[in-house]
Amino acid sequence: MIMDGVKGRKGFTLIELLIAIAVIGILMSLLIPAVNKVMESARRTKGANSLKQIATAYNQYCNDDVNGRNISGATSGLDWALVLARTGYLNDPNMYTFSGDSGATKVMKKVIVDPDSKDNKAWGESGPEEFSVYLISDIPAGAPLSTTPIAFTRGIPDNTNDKSGSSSTVAKWPSSGVYGDKGGHIAFLDGHVEWFDDLGPDDDGGKLMKWGGSGATNDILKAIPGKAVVLSANGSVAESGTGDPD
Repeated sequence: MIMDGVKGRKGFTLIELLIAIAVIGILMSLLIPAVNKVMESARRTKGANSLKQIATAYNQYCNDDVNGRNISGATSGLDWALVLARTGYLNDPNMYTFSGDSGATKVMKKVIVDPDSKDNKAWGESGPEEFSVYLISDIPAGAPLSTTPIAFTRGIPDNTNDKSGSSSTVAKWPSSGVYGDKGGHIAFLDGHVEWFDDLGPDDDGGKLMKWGGSGATNDILKAIPGKAVVLSANGSVAESGTGDPD
């Protein structure tokens, strides 16, 4: 009779099925945030590595000339990037567009760099484009290596992004940035890259150094000289206008 009872049982009861669904739901609620966190961390690491390669290539470009040189007169980020490409220091356009960045457009399909050519189409299609990074032109030779930014995650951090009604003036990346207002990377002249959740509440609590070493700042434009130009892929985003122009 016992064997007959076992053989006669089919599937789960409704209660057992509901319990199984509830357990799966709990496990998913625990796993999904953890997986998303790992994926976001990996995306940030990959972006940081790309920025490091850009900064390192720029550093090598400057140091390989005995008289010192920099990238100056660029009117767009694409022009800036082409200087490194045509001189053989960095000819991979994928370094300028990060994975998962919905605000960047990958228009540069294939690198075919001809040093004698001035045709931007050597990098692929022409037309509207955007990088995941802003690049800085006209940094003077002899600039402080460890405190002067040369490139950073797209978007200029400011203190106007707080929508909570708080009186905080913490300078954050805009929500349209690569990582939203969660933060961004900054690459410095010496090639090191740092992640910043924000740039601090004010100049006294700023996480960057003012151009000329006169104190802290939470304004990235104050960390570069006045004549320096911040470039998107398409053109000028901002000039510092606040640092020493020399």
